[in-house]
Amino acid sequence: MLHTNIKLYHVTCFMFITMVASIGTFSVYGGNSTSPNTFLKGSTPYDVPYEDWMTKWWQWNIQIPKDQHPQLLGSALGKCPVGVSGNVSFLTQSLQGKTEYSCTIPAEQAIMIPVSTGECTSDEAKSSVPAEMMKCATEGNKYLTFDVAVDGVHLSGLDQNDARSEVFNMTVPQGNFLDLKPGQWNAVTGGYFAFLEPLPVGNHEVAVSARVTNPIDPSYNFNYDTTYLLKVQ
Repeated sequence: MLHTNIKLYHVTCFMFITMVASIGTFSVYGGNSTSPNTFLKGSTPYDVPYEDWMTKWWQWNIQIPKDQHPQLLGSALGKCPVGVSGNVSFLTQSLQGKTEYSCTIPAEQAIMIPVSTGECTSDEAKSSVPAEMMKCATEGNKYLTFDVAVDGVHLSGLDQNDARSEVFNMTVPQGNFLDLKPGQWNAVTGGYFAFLEPLPVGNHEVAVSARVTNPIDPSYNFNYDTTYLLKVQ
């Protein structure tokens, strides 16, 4: 009987220590002390391949008018543009400096946030060879470091989530924010996203910081810290 009680004491102490350690490790997220779930490359959110969501994101992003795009407006833009495709909301940001955006997200929508992602059309690459286009699209991700936190909880494993698309068709409008040649082009995309599963209704904070310090070609360098103040309703 005493032996059983000792075992029970040890188990109880272990459970208590584990609970305390968990409370100290995780910040409150939607009322739960758990890490938010993310979709990763190779998955099929809402029966659509992850990599196809990347192409959908770029097709939306390139259509944002030049005078409304965060990448050009930086901190002057307080309210972020939100794109909706099926069950997914798209966000974007500036690639330089410290910015904060307020965004309203429909309830039960996943949220796709770029960390560092590039695209390349056949015109930009001066080639229609997929491998050459992909090299053009992903060259800027070398020497990348980043961090993503949702409601104070840092997401782990995203550094292994470098995804690559197949060739897709992209309509490039006149006056786009990248000053690409307008027209219908074959394109590819590659890079890193924080693709969040739906957040609970209420207010949330997503912090994304990323930087590239390329010692060979500084033209690729960027450094940003973006905070999204999300209202899910």
